[in-house]
Amino acid sequence: MRAVARPRVALHDYRTDPLLPQKDGVNLAHENIAALLRSPAAVGLDVRFHDLLALLRSDDHAAEALADVDCVVANVGPHAHYYLALRERLGLRYRVIRDVRTAMWSSYLLQEHLCAPLLREGDVLMVASVYTQSLYRHFFPHLAGHPLPLCYPLTVGFPASPPARVPDPLGRQVLGYLGRLSEDKNFPDLVQLLIALERRQPGRHLLLACGDVHSASCHPERVRAALAEQGVTPSAFEHCGALPNAAVWGVLGRMDVMLFPSTSNLETLGRVLIEASFAGIPVIGGQHAAAPELVPGEALVPVHYHPGLVFDTHHDHSLGHLSGADLLAAVEGRQGRVPQAFGRYQAHAERFLALVAGQWDPDWERLPEGSPPAGAGVERWQMRLPPALTAPAALEAIDTAQRWFLDLHDRSAPTFAATLQALQALSAHPERTQRFLQRLAQTRGDFTNVGAIDIELCGVMRFWPEVRQNFI
Repeated sequence: MRAVARPRVALHDYRTDPLLPQKDGVNLAHENIAALLRSPAAVGLDVRFHDLLALLRSDDHAAEALADVDCVVANVGPHAHYYLALRERLGLRYRVIRDVRTAMWSSYLLQEHLCAPLLREGDVLMVASVYTQSLYRHFFPHLAGHPLPLCYPLTVGFPASPPARVPDPLGRQVLGYLGRLSEDKNFPDLVQLLIALERRQPGRHLLLACGDVHSASCHPERVRAALAEQGVTPSAFEHCGALPNAAVWGVLGRMDVMLFPSTSNLETLGRVLIEASFAGIPVIGGQHAAAPELVPGEALVPVHYHPGLVFDTHHDHSLGHLSGADLLAAVEGRQGRVPQAFGRYQAHAERFLALVAGQWDPDWERLPEGSPPAGAGVERWQMRLPPALTAPAALEAIDTAQRWFLDLHDRSAPTFAATLQALQALSAHPERTQRFLQRLAQTRGDFTNVGAIDIELCGVMRFWPEVRQNFI
């Protein structure tokens, strides 16, 4: 990688659709990067923002915007392949920094599948954890010698100081949860944990949850009904809804311990664990994904994976469970520990700017010396992927994806209704496509709704990876 005196860097001006019910980690990550490159910290870079859709609609505009650029940051979710195709088609020379924000998830897997034959020296795949790094090298052999730095500059969006602690007025132990209320995150296990705790010490616990309701079984009304059925007062559960990220810090300040039971196929890091680290909140979680890199071992309970499980990567899945007895013992034994991760990730802003400038250090692929072992166990997952593409085949596939990508953003086109009908006809997951169409009518309908257009394009491309989970 070659550093340039004042590197010229281009990126999409990422702004999450304000009509979405909640920003997820992908949205926040891209907004953080845009904010960092607008900040005084980026004074050594010549930063140029653009609109991805405008680039894809006009090669002339793309050539004008990117002709003299040294580096493009693919700050657009799982759509980096469009920048690689533009580079080939227009004969340009910029480096591309892409990322993976969701692990076993079709759209990021498709991105890597399409990018593979078009990669050049200097291109980089940023990952948030050694777990994600190990997983992607396991799935994609072409990444064996490719730069995969640990780089997630999320702390640029953190407040200046940790939130103030707010004790529960009733003196209850506040068990906190941040994230989607969903089955893949094992949220129902926390409801059962609350029931077990309240049976032992009635009125002494509050389960405080903050996030969008994703699974019907996790709807607050059903949670309260389940509590009442077991003789637990429904007021032992409080749901704050989906809050803006700036308001989440106040919720963190109310927690005595954060619970992180997720065994989702989507996990790459656990942004909330870095937030807990900054806020000084102890965490109890499972030994899944990147949690062992972030949380002290004594605060993690074993995960019982489901051997032989076969799952698609179009949906979220719970890959295992945490024993209710283990969780109960960890909470009652006050085994929660504050993750010692904030300082490490705070340094990633400087690392990111160095990457953009063309610098490279092999140590950026490793955790600091003395860190717990990380990335172990990824060989339990065996993925079925289509055969690797040649460069011409990748460019042809990207061209097809680009036409659909633009058509799905053009609501004013007289052919828009026909495009949606064609999408439904192609879908191998009609229920998911129907949810996409419903959300399309309620929002701006752009690619910042992660898991919408990007996943539907996987169907268009007939890209349906499948994973078998083995016992190890």
